[in-house]
Amino acid sequence: MALFLASGPVFAQEISFGDPAKQAVKITINENGDAHVTHVIEDSKKPQQVQVVRNDYTNLQILDENGGSPQYGESGGEKTNFVIFPNDDRVLIDYDLPNAVTQEDGLWTWHYVYLASTAFYLPDKVDLIFVNNNPVNLGNHEGIRCHGCEMTLEYELEKTETTKQIQWEDKKFDVRVITQADINSFEFDQPNKKISFGVGKANEYVTLIIPLELLWKPYEVFLDGEKILKHEFYSDGKDAWLNFKPAKAGKIEIIGVSAVPEFPIAALLVLGVAMVFAAKFRKLNLH
Repeated sequence: MALFLASGPVFAQEISFGDPAKQAVKITINENGDAHVTHVIEDSKKPQQVQVVRNDYTNLQILDENGGSPQYGESGGEKTNFVIFPNDDRVLIDYDLPNAVTQEDGLWTWHYVYLASTAFYLPDKVDLIFVNNNPVNLGNHEGIRCHGCEMTLEYELEKTETTKQIQWEDKKFDVRVITQADINSFEFDQPNKKISFGVGKANEYVTLIIPLELLWKPYEVFLDGEKILKHEFYSDGKDAWLNFKPAKAGKIEIIGVSAVPEFPIAALLVLGVAMVFAAKFRKLNLH
């Protein structure tokens, strides 16, 4: 029982007591892929166990929220565990993880598994990320939060982006394409409400930012004539963000519901509602 009376850190081969910590994790990633991790452990009348994210941590610091030194124990194993003894203040466990995010196939990637709620803060340059293959536009947000977190995080520091300009009659439209794959033969087929192009590499994310005035959502995406999974994951009312990951090189076709200069869908809806009201008004006047 002397373990409970120690001041500052206590070391042991195995520590099997203590409840899982009530905690939240904050991770800040820099442009080099290094991460700074903070575990915020709530105050408790019981011992709490905290496992580190990875064992290759450096610059460890354990303090309470007032800067004091709480009592804690440490055990080894596959991953280091800390036991935070009963405390009246929140305890902060801080450390660095070098090379937490590494480059795989041109993308910065982290295969992250940790059961506690985790907030990730990305480098300032990053605004498009992929979480388990799902695209996320960060916009003005600094990062994301996941609960009971098991995910593969991927992103580019500098987006591999090109702009394809489409001219229809007297109008010009810029379609932005974000991908590391080669894109060729980019075309717009107005009568068939379709954008088509060739993609030169398999299993690469392809993201298009499409002006809604050019081609209205929702979209269907085909690879060599077969429908494939796509994500329409963001729209600001002016542009739509569309993403897919072709399983092979081939011809992509994106088909929308309306294309310039057809009558806008929104206007059709307004006209339809107006016609319904007009019909009801006429019916009332006939009685």
